[in-house]
Amino acid sequence: MRRLVCATVRLAEVASRVNGSIPARSVARSRSMERPLDKLSVVERALRAHRPLRVSLDGEPSRAAVAILLDPRPDDLHLLFIHRAEHEKDPWSGHMGFPGGRKDPDDPDLLNTVLREVHEEIAVDLRRQARLIGPIDELQGVARGRHLPLVISPFVFALEQPVDPRPNHEVQSILWVPLGFLAEPNNESIVEYFINGQPMRLPAFIYQDRTIWGLTFRMIRSFLEVLGQEEEAKMFSGIGAARR
Repeated sequence: MRRLVCATVRLAEVASRVNGSIPARSVARSRSMERPLDKLSVVERALRAHRPLRVSLDGEPSRAAVAILLDPRPDDLHLLFIHRAEHEKDPWSGHMGFPGGRKDPDDPDLLNTVLREVHEEIAVDLRRQARLIGPIDELQGVARGRHLPLVISPFVFALEQPVDPRPNHEVQSILWVPLGFLAEPNNESIVEYFINGQPMRLPAFIYQDRTIWGLTFRMIRSFLEVLGQEEEAKMFSGIGAARR
């Protein structure tokens, strides 16, 4: 519980950094002038300055990579999520997540893994339709309350042209979520899940009746904390808040 409270406080700090302390009249004017491309430039600067944490596990763990895909729309930057198909062999069956997957032996590196997986899962060609901004912190895979010998590397991309995602058999549907919604601490919920028969209360986002929790929630939080380190993030409303 203490860890959850501390994490929530950190998110509140991130939200205040982005909003900043601006008079109401100035806020109204600045909101009308905001451009998602300006927000995207803040994201780019934050990731350039970030040194991603690496996960080291004993033995030879499996590797995976996912894409945090940003679409600069008129109202905000929007993030793409997939609703995974139900499958008994998938430890994250039916969950909301970012597109991506495990590294194949033929993949030269994890960047090529995520490029291949995104194209397979949702028919988006990141090489042609997006550009890489950078990686964020790695994390260890967890499924049904059990830590896995798996390291997941998230990569942030920005779309450079319109896309029409077409899910394959591994994906039920696509969901776009505004960054401003995810950065607002008041939008964080607590959901109860039963893991190995035991009830657990876990932090989550609920957007359009979809629940985003677990590893994906942790990746979002990591991404927001990176943005919170960028001083100019306080220029924008709706994507976070200030650390003092």
